Amino acid sequence: MLLRIQHIAIGCAVSLLVGLFFWPRGATAAVDRALAEAYRESARYLAGAVEYAVGRCGAEPVSADAALQERIEAAAAARRLDDAFRSYLAERGPKPVPLAEMTPLVTGIAGLRLATDAVLGLWQRAGTPRPAADRTGARLVLLGAVGRVSGWYRDLAAALRQDTPVGDPLPRNPVAEAELVESLRRELSDEHGQATDTAVRMIWTADHLDAARRLQPGLAAAAGG
Repeated sequence: MLLRIQHIAIGCAVSLLVGLFFWPRGATAAVDRALAEAYRESARYLAGAVEYAVGRCGAEPVSADAALQERIEAAAAARRLDDAFRSYLAERGPKPVPLAEMTPLVTGIAGLRLATDAVLGLWQRAGTPRPAADRTGARLVLLGAVGRVSGWYRDLAAALRQDTPVGDPLPRNPVAEAELVESLRRELSDEHGQATDTAVRMIWTADHLDAARRLQPGLAAAAGG
């Protein structure tokens, strides 16, 4: 009987030590996977929302179905991240990654999705654009900007998943900003001295994209970039 108790006690001690040694690392890996998925899906949602916006700049009707589906998928990934992070916080034992580094990465998802929600909502509320000057230049500027910004977030997702260095945050691009304004110059003041709704929305879209870009330095620092 005594021998049996000793075996049970030894088994419990070994299980406890193994759990304490391996769980924090496993929990961190689970959060990293959830972070990677959330940033990947949020980057996809950002790109889809701006592509929808650019499509709405023309006279032909464009469906928001694809962007709305991407929003659903990004929200689902964010909920999975929230669950993983809560489980990580609830577990006892040392945390291999300081909360000061982990928390900004988790909350950054909300900031990125808020900027994207703003873009989508802006264009969902828009009426049919009035015929105007060619907006090709402005559309290309927005597509180029979202390609760079969403690409950085996809790279962040890959770095978190693979535990590799994060790239440098994107700098502000005054040249692209000037190109956008110049391409919309004729629409920024109509016969009544007011800008057209479409031109204003395009400029606001660029501003929301820049808000997503401005999140990057804090995220790169938290991820060790």
